[in-house]
Amino acid sequence: MNIGKTAAIVLAAGQGKRMQAGQPKQFMLLGGRPVLYYALAAFEKSEVDEIILVMGADEIDYCRAEIVEHYGFRKVTQIIPGGKERYDSVWNGLCALKAAGFPEDGIVLIH
Repeated sequence: MNIGKTAAIVLAAGQGKRMQAGQPKQFMLLGGRPVLYYALAAFEKSEVDEIILVMGADEIDYCRAEIVEHYGFRKVTQIIPGGKERYDSVWNGLCALKAAGFPEDGIVLIH
């Protein structure tokens, strides 16, 4: 079955304030790897064609070097800044897909 082009928007711009951990929860280690690793690894192994990673603006360079490049995630095509609220981050991800020419009939997964 051919379902067309698929993309995943992974929202990781949260600050984890409720956890009071001193660092964003997406960077906390679980089994020796950042929590964010596991979401990206699942999509990397799936039939998803591309991943848009939405981060806090100040964390983009760190995430690119220490997670995406370090673990070799090839499907992450863009790392973009999130918005003030979660729905703003979703919108930023959708706009980034559209600007990159993602087809209107494509499937978008939001995680």
